[in-house]
Amino acid sequence: MSKPTKIIVMSDLHLGAAGTVQYGLDTAERFAKALGDAARLYGDADLCIFAGDIADEADPAAYRLFEDMRSRLDMPQCVLLGNHDDRDVYLAHGRDQMVDANGFVQGVREIGETRVIMLDSSEPGHVEGVLCQTRLDWLAGELAVARATHQKAILVLHHNPQRLHMPVDRYSLARPEALLAVLKASGVEIPLIIAGHCHITSAGSWGGYAVVSISGNQHRVGPFLTGMRGQQACYEGAAQFAVIMAEGEDATVHFHGYVDRNIELPAAMFPWKLDQWQKTPDFLNEAEAEAEAEAVSQVEPA
Repeated sequence: MSKPTKIIVMSDLHLGAAGTVQYGLDTAERFAKALGDAARLYGDADLCIFAGDIADEADPAAYRLFEDMRSRLDMPQCVLLGNHDDRDVYLAHGRDQMVDANGFVQGVREIGETRVIMLDSSEPGHVEGVLCQTRLDWLAGELAVARATHQKAILVLHHNPQRLHMPVDRYSLARPEALLAVLKASGVEIPLIIAGHCHITSAGSWGGYAVVSISGNQHRVGPFLTGMRGQQACYEGAAQFAVIMAEGEDATVHFHGYVDRNIELPAAMFPWKLDQWQKTPDFLNEAEAEAEAEAVSQVEPA
């Protein structure tokens, strides 16, 4: 029996300059634990993907710290960006970047019969995920190669395309239907789509595709579903990365917790989360806001 493909996915590192600690939370210290566990327990992995939000505020010093820390991990690596990152800053201070012909931080790795497609959903100045036509065309081209070579495809991106029924949906992937159309048209078997961004572990289906999100490195949020009031709880743990085991049309995701404490973090650290269902981001259009308000009203007590 052939060895299954093993892929580690880490996300939402939110690094600052060395020594940065916020509310007692040191993201570099946590990232060091993640790297240590990855090397000790999963050192035979075929690939480690850092799936965005590498830096918390796109600080050049944060990218330099990231590069120094990840250099200690002896396995193939690829880096994606998230909404907290800045592409230009990263490209100026990162090393061994994965960049396509159009300057987007995305690429492909072939591992056996699996084509791992890493898609750049970040756009400087936008908190929501953006997939312009250029990026969608690039994806369509890579899927066409997968189809021609009879490969399965695993898709990795920062922003979750599936609806989580939480306020984070307001700044997840914009126009996910455009991505779905490209995937459907390709005819390629896609056993897994995995994302970070939302700081919560979830698993389900989206448009008929298996889709997973991970909580990542910085903090985990508690479920905060339509109709809940007050402020969404945020926890110190579990900080986690994903370990994907892929065999042909099958894929299993294990969630490795390297910080298992579940201490609730102070609400003052996340003031924007108070009464999230009543707040409308600037980029949410009026029709969507009305639909969201209607959904809330249907579950609120009279």
